[in-house]
Amino acid sequence: MRDEDLIILGEMVDLIGHRNRLYRTKVEDMLQNGLYLVGVPRYGGTPMPLHADEDVFLIFYRETGRFIVQMSVVGFEKKGEVRYVWLFQKSEPYKDQRREAFRVHVSLNVHVYEYQEEAEDKPHDFSYADGAGVMDNIKSRDLSVSGISILSKNVYQPGDRHLLKVHLFESDSGSRPFITNATVARSSPWRETGKNNVGLNFFGHTKSMREFISKYVLEEQRKQLRQRRLLEG
Repeated sequence: MRDEDLIILGEMVDLIGHRNRLYRTKVEDMLQNGLYLVGVPRYGGTPMPLHADEDVFLIFYRETGRFIVQMSVVGFEKKGEVRYVWLFQKSEPYKDQRREAFRVHVSLNVHVYEYQEEAEDKPHDFSYADGAGVMDNIKSRDLSVSGISILSKNVYQPGDRHLLKVHLFESDSGSRPFITNATVARSSPWRETGKNNVGLNFFGHTKSMREFISKYVLEEQRKQLRQRRLLEG
C-alpha cells in the first residue's frame, strides 16, 4: 500500500455519524496492532455519540480524493478533562469512488469564506458569511446535491473545511445564493491554466436545502438538454 493511502499521526480526520454528519477529530496516537487514539469527534461543538463495539467509518483526505476506513470503537480514555476514543481498524483504506448524485456542468459565482465551526448547524443563515473572512471569489465547474467543483489559482488543502456562498438562478432580478459548509475532497492542477480543480463535498444539509439544490440541478439539466437538441436540429 502506498504511503499516501495510510492514516497519518496528527492529521485531522472525519467520522461519519448519524444524520450523515461529519464529526471532526485528530489522530492522537496509533499502534502497530491497528489501534488508533482520537479525540472525541465533534460537530459544531457537540460530541459524537459513540458506544463500545460500534462500527464507524473514518475518512481522511489526500490530493487524489478521500479515503474511507471501517473502524470499531473498542474503548475510551480520559486524560485530565479531555476524553479520547480508541478505534480498531477493520478494513484497509479504500478510495471513495462513489458519485453520490448527478452533476451538472455549470459556471456559478462562488464565494469561499473562512470556516466557522459555530455555523455548522446554521449554514442557511447569511449573517454567518458576513462575519467570515473572504478567501476566494471564483467560478464553479459543476454542481450536484452532494458537492461542487471550482477552479481557483489558490491552493486548497484536502480535508480543510470552508464556508461557501453559491449563487444560483442568476437573472435580471439577481440570484438566489445559498450558504453551505464543505470539505475539500481533492485538488489537482487543471490542464495548463495555472489553476487548480478543487472538489468540495457539502455536509450538514437539511432536507429542504437538498431539495433546493436538487431543483436547480434538475432545471439546469433540462435546460442544457433542450439547448443540445436545438443545436443537433
